[in-house]
Amino acid sequence: MKFSDQISLSFHNLMLHKIRSVLTSLGIIFGVGSVISMLSISQGAKEQALASIEAMGIDKIIVSSRKPPMEGKDTSNASATTQTYGLTLADLQHIRQMENVKRVTVARNTRQKIMKGITLLELTLIGVDPAFLKDSNSNLIQGRWLAPGDYLMKAPNCVVGRNVKRKLFNLGEQNIIGSRITVENHVYNVVGVIENNHGTNILGIGKPDDMIIIPMTTSQAKYGNRSSTVSTGTLQVEEVEYDTFIVTVEDTFYIDYTSKRIAAYLDKTHGARRDWEKLVPYDLLLQKEKTQNIFTIVMASIAGISLLVGGIGIMNIMLANVYERRKEIGTRRALGAKKNDIIIQFLLETIFLTFLGGAIGVGMGIGIAEVVARYAGMPVAFSVWFILLALVISAAIGILFGTYPAWKAAQQNPIDVLRAE
Repeated sequence: MKFSDQISLSFHNLMLHKIRSVLTSLGIIFGVGSVISMLSISQGAKEQALASIEAMGIDKIIVSSRKPPMEGKDTSNASATTQTYGLTLADLQHIRQMENVKRVTVARNTRQKIMKGITLLELTLIGVDPAFLKDSNSNLIQGRWLAPGDYLMKAPNCVVGRNVKRKLFNLGEQNIIGSRITVENHVYNVVGVIENNHGTNILGIGKPDDMIIIPMTTSQAKYGNRSSTVSTGTLQVEEVEYDTFIVTVEDTFYIDYTSKRIAAYLDKTHGARRDWEKLVPYDLLLQKEKTQNIFTIVMASIAGISLLVGGIGIMNIMLANVYERRKEIGTRRALGAKKNDIIIQFLLETIFLTFLGGAIGVGMGIGIAEVVARYAGMPVAFSVWFILLALVISAAIGILFGTYPAWKAAQQNPIDVLRAE
């Protein structure tokens, strides 16, 4: 029998029982749908997590000041307390001279209150080096970045993050260049607006989108290293020279060695205070990648179980189909059909069912992922390889679970079948 005739006959038999064919494919449809949706959601989460880490720079080591607890000090009757901690100028000079260190960009949170009327905003006034725009992986969207003259003249100019523009200015105000911002009786001229599309959160100082950025020289001239707050009637003064060092290395191959050298130096100079912390985005990237891969494997395994169940369901229904169609099988055998013809026919029917179910499942999986992305706000990422893999697996399930029913059908004795019918 010609192969084209076998394909036509198999398709014809499936169309004679449309409802049964659809019900037979349901296991594969839901199995493939769950595989596509789970892998897409998992891949989307992975790409978003890795992108946010990569945005910090895989050639970076982030070191920041950390406020230690005031152990052993009774401040209940004190009118003022002063706490000195964190990274210093001596630390900066030493780290800049280390081997494999390309540059060190510094930043300091002035710890000033940012108000709009009587409302306290969750924004920060940060003094930075000229290289901060590049090292924070931010983009200039309006105006200009801080110029060398701003640093030389200690100018009261600032660049604001995207969220600062939204919170401090009117929504309809598109161009804010030349506008003024007042912070604790100090007035700053807005010369630029930046945005960070990666959601970067820099250790020690926060997100660039939430920053009012001024030259480090201006910060030191206006605020020095001290900031003060009043809590429960006590004046609390903090003295911090630098909040964050963004260390860029020459060669990422030696980034672990450089990171350990920085840690060893700070351990030696800061002692038991442990008033600093360190983050290596490259190490975090490797760890996150490994965790996400494990998560993807677990998700795919769970979805794969539903595919297995669907395959078993197809095998059971096809076995029942063989029993129902014994007369057809016996008649075909009596008319000269070979065992191979029967095997190929039933195998083709199963492959048709599973492949069609896989195609419908792909559409359903993409739809589920899109719904999750839209209403749950979770990122999704579709891959052609996921879709091709799902279709190949569904066809493979048809072959795997359709072989036994097809073989069982071919073993029917035409004489016994026709006598029974």
